[in-house]
Amino acid sequence: MKNKSLWKGLIVMLAAAFVMLVMPVQKAFAAGTTEGPKLKWGSSYSGSTETSKCYKYAFSLKQSGNVTFVFQVSDAGYAFTSMGKITVLDETGKEVYKIYNVGDCSLSLDLLAGNYTLRIGMEGGMDGCNFTFTPSFKPSKETKSEHAMAKNNEMGTATSYKIGKSVKGQLALNDDIDIYKMRVTKSQYLNLTVSSKLRELNINLVNTSGSRNVSISDIEAGLHKYRVFLPKGTYYVKFRGGVNYATDYHYTGKYSFRTSVTAIPKPTITKTKPDNKYKTMYIRCKKNSLANGYQFQIARDKKFKKGKKTKQDEYTGMYMVDLKKGTYYVRVRSYVKIDNYGSTPDEYYYSSWSKVKTVKIK
Repeated sequence: MKNKSLWKGLIVMLAAAFVMLVMPVQKAFAAGTTEGPKLKWGSSYSGSTETSKCYKYAFSLKQSGNVTFVFQVSDAGYAFTSMGKITVLDETGKEVYKIYNVGDCSLSLDLLAGNYTLRIGMEGGMDGCNFTFTPSFKPSKETKSEHAMAKNNEMGTATSYKIGKSVKGQLALNDDIDIYKMRVTKSQYLNLTVSSKLRELNINLVNTSGSRNVSISDIEAGLHKYRVFLPKGTYYVKFRGGVNYATDYHYTGKYSFRTSVTAIPKPTITKTKPDNKYKTMYIRCKKNSLANGYQFQIARDKKFKKGKKTKQDEYTGMYMVDLKKGTYYVRVRSYVKIDNYGSTPDEYYYSSWSKVKTVKIK
């Protein structure tokens, strides 16, 4: 009987050893993890956190927008009544949001379209609580909805933009920059109207050669209008959020913009006065705030080929001297000057010519 009992015990031990060999080993980090259901907007979810325990909830966004989690917590017998850590991870497992020691709160997160995981877990210590939360979602209605795996944040994949169009965009926790590619067909002013809900927005316009780079920084929430001069060329228009250094997250939110163009203003000649004694002529034009200066030109023929003289200055009046007897044709145009502040010469861009006036030197 003793031998039979010994054999039975040995068989049970061998069987147990075999089961341990063929069964997969559960990963250590999975211990204490509760896989919650896939989130439904407007539904409520509950749990109870403790040291080394966490909850995971999956959710998907078909378009970019804002996800809000409204949390309520209650005491669960720990020294501190709070959730140790809340994180949101994208489909690659990258952490796009985190916050520690959370009590009653409403978390508002701007996210791109994609698949995500909400993780409510502990970092150790004496924190713990019972929690209930309700998720909700509001789409941003971007003109071009971005995906977490396909963002509009590289020059090579910049969204084409045509001057005159209106665009709606969103900067998210996992996408702090949007880039648009724009063609400027002639040297002119670009009028930019921006409506922003971000705490801080920064705009940068740079042409493909890098010779023209304009920055508009620290734009607060609200409606703003700007005018910048752009020489002819192809430009990248970059919208970037500011940085909240207190939490190390970028400011996020919705924005929209539209554009129009204004040509360099063509001036109007208001006065031409000959001085027959000293063989000079005074020319004056109407001032325009969009011009940096004016170029004055006279000639002996209507095509401005013979006896041509040209002068330019920032002032609206100019003297032409050492003139001969006869008829002169007079015209003026405005210019915009770009200061390069270095070895590269300053650049001048001109309007079309004014109407031609005739002046006689007797």
